[in-house]
Amino acid sequence: MTTTHQLMAAAFYLCGLLFLLHVDSVNSLRCKSCGSTDFTCETGNDAPAVICNDGDKYCIVIRVIGSTNQGTFRGCFNEPVNRCVPKTILGVTYQSCSKTCSSDFCNSQLSGN
Repeated sequence: MTTTHQLMAAAFYLCGLLFLLHVDSVNSLRCKSCGSTDFTCETGNDAPAVICNDGDKYCIVIRVIGSTNQGTFRGCFNEPVNRCVPKTILGVTYQSCSKTCSSDFCNSQLSGN
């Protein structure tokens, strides 16, 4: 009897251990991350990947479009955004469009405008 109980207890503990190993303990979001000086940032496909901080629940793309230049930024963000805002700095007018998404690497496909 004792051997049977010991085998059943060992099997139970083994199943519990296997279950715990199968469960992901950290479920951090992963996003593409780059700036306007990185040529891979325009499309996002080849941009480097990062693991976001715990407070960041979204991936973001920010596209800045001006009369003389433009740039794309990709990374992690803490709140949902989907807007375009016109801005003027030192007499130069440009438009900043931001979009977020909430699945791994989803900002590699977003265009930001």
